[in-house]
Amino acid sequence: MSRYQEALDQAVRPRLESSFGKAVTMLILASASNAVNSPMVGITEEHYHGLCEAICKDQRVVDMWGTSGAQDALSQWKVAAGD
Repeated sequence: MSRYQEALDQAVRPRLESSFGKAVTMLILASASNAVNSPMVGITEEHYHGLCEAICKDQRVVDMWGTSGAQDALSQWKVAAGD
């Protein structure tokens, strides 16, 4: 498993689930994945960053966390991937 897949599964998904629950998290991830044409399994560095940025631009995320909260999450997710 790549470090980006691990970061998605261990940092991104849990943070979203704690705020939105599993069902809405899946919708957010699916929307972000479609927006940047990223797979959800075996993601590369480029896909991971695009996916995280798309998640943080999702209106549901901005409404819940605010713009600065979404940017903080983005920064934390980059660190979680070792970037």
